[in-house]
Amino acid sequence: MLITRIDTDRFIFDVPAVLRDTVIDLARQLDEELESDNPGLHRLFPTAYADDPERDAGYQVLARGELIDGRRTSLTTVIETAEADEFDGDTLDAWMRVVNDLRLVLGTNLNVSESVDWSPPPELESMYVVYQWLSILLGHIVEAQLPDEIDLDIDPD
Repeated sequence: MLITRIDTDRFIFDVPAVLRDTVIDLARQLDEELESDNPGLHRLFPTAYADDPERDAGYQVLARGELIDGRRTSLTTVIETAEADEFDGDTLDAWMRVVNDLRLVLGTNLNVSESVDWSPPPELESMYVVYQWLSILLGHIVEAQLPDEIDLDIDPD
């Protein structure tokens, strides 16, 4: 996997088809769930006023629609560019937002924490693998967007 800046606002996006397909499948699922009350989505709509439930409810009413619209725009961009090998910066930003959202939802559903047991039961192994691959992809996207003088040297091998 290689994501490389080739110009000020152009990036090579050399990501295996299986990972792209996985992101697209998950993105479509997320798009269908965005307006639901699915508790697995709670990290996408964080509490603004933890000490004031009434004020937080008002915030959620005002902000949720805008958050959903922004996520839908990014999801649409990712789905439409799934087969592209080169992106502009805005498209790579959309991929970063979507991959991060997918990680948040999957991590929530898997109860991922700093003390997570990375020896999951067999029925969850594939979900943990997807979570790890999304994490690696996100790292590569972030590294590609950094100025040239900053090198995080992300190498999963």
